[in-house]
Amino acid sequence: MLTFLRKIRKSLMQKSKITSYLLYALGEIILVVIGILIAIQINNLNEENKTAKIERTYLTRLRQDLEDNISTWENLIQSEEYRFEGIEEWVKFSLNKNEDSVFTVIQYFNSIARWDDLTVNQITFNEMQSSGKLDVISNDSIKINLLQLDQLYKKVIERQATRKLGHEKYIGEPVTDIINNLNFIPLDDSFKHIHPKTYTEKELESYLAAFRKDLFGLFNNQRFMNSIVGLMYSEELLLGEIQAANSQAKKLKELIDKELENS
Repeated sequence: MLTFLRKIRKSLMQKSKITSYLLYALGEIILVVIGILIAIQINNLNEENKTAKIERTYLTRLRQDLEDNISTWENLIQSEEYRFEGIEEWVKFSLNKNEDSVFTVIQYFNSIARWDDLTVNQITFNEMQSSGKLDVISNDSIKINLLQLDQLYKKVIERQATRKLGHEKYIGEPVTDIINNLNFIPLDDSFKHIHPKTYTEKELESYLAAFRKDLFGLFNNQRFMNSIVGLMYSEELLLGEIQAANSQAKKLKELIDKELENS
């Protein structure tokens, strides 16, 4: 093709057809420009497809992280609601100390005494943020909600970290000092694999009496009960933040689901 064009150009120059040659040269320039524009367009399309593929991969991973976190929040909400119920029952009992009703608060002992660390899955978001890949998300609403949710997560995690320190010192330590867990194990069927022995009714009554005595020791411990009262005031605030994080995570997941459906 190029050889043919050169022959035409040479022929036109030899015949001194300047006007025709100029028109031909202009045509050649136009063809070259068009070729460059087509190449640029193809390259842009390739880059757009590549970016779209990366965006879809990140959105899919973000959705999975959100599903993990929603499950975490749902479990935490249920756990904290039960803890709040237990705290109220313990405060009620401490005000009347009716020995006959002590067993109504035993069921809440683990929910109050136990501490579960909070783990939030932000692997994909942190990776995108550290690598500068957040801009690959074309939907501004998704990007804004990602940043807002991250701040909300950090707020809840920070509050949990502060609560953990107080829990260890003012609840965990008194429980460790006062409660003899060996008195409780024979009373709980879930520990049968540890103690297959069948206890007599008299033995079980003895363990129960010892455990009840330990519980009254907690109710008479000022440091422990002050912490329980403090939890009663802070628990509602924490629950509100957890529920807000869960609601925000669900909203963001819906946005991502819609974006993936349309892509």
